[in-house]
Amino acid sequence: MNTIETIKPQLNELFQAFQADLWISVREAVDRTGTMLKKGGLEPAIHATLGEQLLKLARHGKWEVRKSLAHASLYLRHESFFRIMAALDLDDNAMVRTAARRTLSRRSDIARSDSLRNQHGDRMLKWLTDLEAKHGLPARNAARKATERLNAQFIKELNHEFIKVISPLDASLEHINNGLHDPDADMGKLRRHAQRALDRSRFLFAIMNSLRALTEKIELDFQMETVLSMIDEAVHLVHDRAPENQCLSVDVQISPEIALQANRHLLLQAFSNILQNSLEAYPDRSHKCCASVAASIEENGLIRIVIADQGNGMPEEAVNDAFQLFSTSKPRGTGFGLALAKKIIESDHGGSIHLASSEGVGTTITIFLPQDQEDRSW
Repeated sequence: MNTIETIKPQLNELFQAFQADLWISVREAVDRTGTMLKKGGLEPAIHATLGEQLLKLARHGKWEVRKSLAHASLYLRHESFFRIMAALDLDDNAMVRTAARRTLSRRSDIARSDSLRNQHGDRMLKWLTDLEAKHGLPARNAARKATERLNAQFIKELNHEFIKVISPLDASLEHINNGLHDPDADMGKLRRHAQRALDRSRFLFAIMNSLRALTEKIELDFQMETVLSMIDEAVHLVHDRAPENQCLSVDVQISPEIALQANRHLLLQAFSNILQNSLEAYPDRSHKCCASVAASIEENGLIRIVIADQGNGMPEEAVNDAFQLFSTSKPRGTGFGLALAKKIIESDHGGSIHLASSEGVGTTITIFLPQDQEDRSW
């Protein structure tokens, strides 16, 4: 792996070129930097150093340089990446803004691909297999290491998501602060930055509330509940979340006799999250957005619930990590909805949840739940 010392002459040459009077020379240096980052093999300190220098170019006078910066930053592995993108996303030039948004989209695809190569489920399966093959103290040590690794991975992902939210918030606040000291500031632009900062702040609260719901340990209270009554209430909950949600039309085919022991509050949360996803699968909400829910009792005694829509559907890579934390393609999505539904159905109720989807066809979620919670082994 290259260190700062091993490529110091190359870095110095780039940094000098960043300050060249000819903007074409600056752009060429930015392009070379992008190539260097794409090749990889650079220690974190190099990414940090390059990030600091590239961030300065986000305010370069030529839009051609700023556009090249948007492309070159794709493989920058440092928090300055999000600060660069936040600045370019607010650029006065439409081509620069478009380039920045495409880079952010490609970065999300790369992150998703990395996640798929390193799935949490695969890791846990390997650790549990190792644990099963051992006994006593070695087994306990193996479990401790597994917990530590999961914890480190979760913190890493959470930090990544927070930076993505905080960076544009920081950029907007900086613009507001500068405007307060400028008597000729554009008040309309300042108001837009203030609204953006407010939206980002609320989004952070949404993430924290979802995180608390996902991780908090509650005393589960189970009562006999009919599936029909819970689905009906879940539909009303989705309708009440926003006026535009009234377009959701759900065809419910459930016998009023189908019932199970359940924590009603939690299952309502799971069902409404799934139905919200069904609604958001339709890009045009000016027309009716249809979903269907059916339930039956299987031969093994499990209750089978199928929730389907005919929305956009999902590509294969999105299906693979649909239940992963922070996995979302929605601009204002937290990526907690299906992850929380999975936790409620599987961990809290001893059931299982499965998702099948095809682009242009729609999405089907199948849930299996036990009727009786008394015989469960906790």
